[in-house]
Amino acid sequence: MQYKMFEFFNALQDPRREQGQRHKLKDVLTIVIMAILSGHQGFRGFARFAKANEVELTEILKLKHGVPCFFTFRAILTELNEQVLVNEFIRWVQGYLPDSADDFVSLDGKAIKSTTQGGNTNFQNFVAVVNAFGHRSGLVYGMKSYENGKSAEGEALRNLVKQLGLQDTVFTMDALHAQKKR
Repeated sequence: MQYKMFEFFNALQDPRREQGQRHKLKDVLTIVIMAILSGHQGFRGFARFAKANEVELTEILKLKHGVPCFFTFRAILTELNEQVLVNEFIRWVQGYLPDSADDFVSLDGKAIKSTTQGGNTNFQNFVAVVNAFGHRSGLVYGMKSYENGKSAEGEALRNLVKQLGLQDTVFTMDALHAQKKR
């Protein structure tokens, strides 16, 4: 089954109000993905990539108003529901994945740099993600983010495993997750 790259964007709700929109959500997100694949990061990096490739992007994506600017990237990406984006992206990618039955999947959590709030207090909070990585396939099967102050790695990991729905798969993870169910 073949899918176009931005077909999964159709399930996403545009966080902007309709009045005054100059760029379609799927076009902006397509440019973001292209920029990331080209090594650019952040709103300014996405805007620089768009400006540097304005002629090609305008022609290929048929942009009436040229490429989006920094403020458009910021407005969309700060308000977009990231979990819906991740879920739709995973659903789209699963159409290309080989059968995972003979794969070993590692599950691990990592804190995101520069997201710490609360400094050296007992109420420290940071954003982290848990990933499911297939050893044989070399693919990331899924990712789920969470805030340390609101939930724990174990809860996010269990939700990720449930979301992936992988059957007959061997999982490896930290000893932290080897707890009896209460």
